[in-house]
Amino acid sequence: MIIQCTQALLNKMKITKDKLTPREGHEHLPNSLKAWHANIVNMDRRKAVVLMNNETRYTVVIYRPKPKDFARMKELIKEGIITALRMEGIREDVINRYMADAGEIAFSKTANRSMVAKMNNAVYEVEFMQKYLDESTLTQRYISIVTGRSIQNSPSGEWFHPIEKMIECLGIYCGKGENLEDVLDVELYQLKIKIDIDGFDIWRRVLVPSTYSFRHLHNIIQIVFDWHNYHLHEFVIVKEGAKTKLVVTDDDPETMEWLDFDAYEILQERFIALKEIFPEYEEVTYRYDFGDSWEHIITFEKVIKANVFKATYLEGRGERPPEDVGGSLGYKEYMRIMADDTDPEYESMKAWSESQRERKLSPEKINDQLKRCINGYRYSPIYYKSINYSRDDGR
Repeated sequence: MIIQCTQALLNKMKITKDKLTPREGHEHLPNSLKAWHANIVNMDRRKAVVLMNNETRYTVVIYRPKPKDFARMKELIKEGIITALRMEGIREDVINRYMADAGEIAFSKTANRSMVAKMNNAVYEVEFMQKYLDESTLTQRYISIVTGRSIQNSPSGEWFHPIEKMIECLGIYCGKGENLEDVLDVELYQLKIKIDIDGFDIWRRVLVPSTYSFRHLHNIIQIVFDWHNYHLHEFVIVKEGAKTKLVVTDDDPETMEWLDFDAYEILQERFIALKEIFPEYEEVTYRYDFGDSWEHIITFEKVIKANVFKATYLEGRGERPPEDVGGSLGYKEYMRIMADDTDPEYESMKAWSESQRERKLSPEKINDQLKRCINGYRYSPIYYKSINYSRDDGR
């Protein structure tokens, strides 16, 4: 495996000219798949080594390396690539074949201006999505998942996603063919998510890759219930005899100030994988909107092996409460009024609820939204305004 480095990175690793491998011969398949360009950059005064695959432009990041880490950069690069591919659900035999055939890591100079420009673009994308960089570990798990789904343009004018091209090339290279599914061996968790309100049966069932983070799960819950995603939230994980875990969003440091670190084990939702909690904990509570206090009970049901790396909505029942209805008591009052069109408050309540209640989205539209749960979720009533949806989804 050839790592084609900028001079700045070579200097950091103290690699002299006489130890470099020739940089020619890694422009086309299969050699281009076994070659990566690498640069060292500063992001908010923290160093990061960004690697970009020559053929697919898939990126891997080593974050905040210490001076001693540059002496073992070969080990860190290998670990980073394997970790990123595993997080994507790529088959273990495919990863092993790729790493074995790529061989020992050797270093060379960057290839040409075109490759340097592509690498600079990869660095820009990492900088743009740097909130997915985990300061607690060198090998990054989630930044590659995000940047791997950024759209790229090929010299022929075709658009592609780096992860899809990476999977396709690995399939061809390892004898799996061009079918993306043949390269994947994904562990999916079947989860049932029920809003906990006495007297109401409101739930959704989904399949979620085990390597998805709790940030991804938050996005999924917002999508399948059609919440507006403008309130605070947290996950609560309770087990008898153990300290309660809180999985929280920490994008804004001020939100961390009110947390009781003595009473709870605090985890960051961006960097904690579902498989680190499930199936050891069979039940997790998701709290949304600390004012209305909607509690969702997430129940782990089973593991399913599949060859697709995506979240999928399966089925559901019941319409969720309107946003800002006033919690369980407000919701019950809302339901009472809406059940009686002679009530003096009926018309005003109906008009108010139009923008607050769940939209009637078909399963197909829900799953279309779930394709974007990795990059985040923003409620967009305008996007669906002119579309007519069916409600033949078992609710």
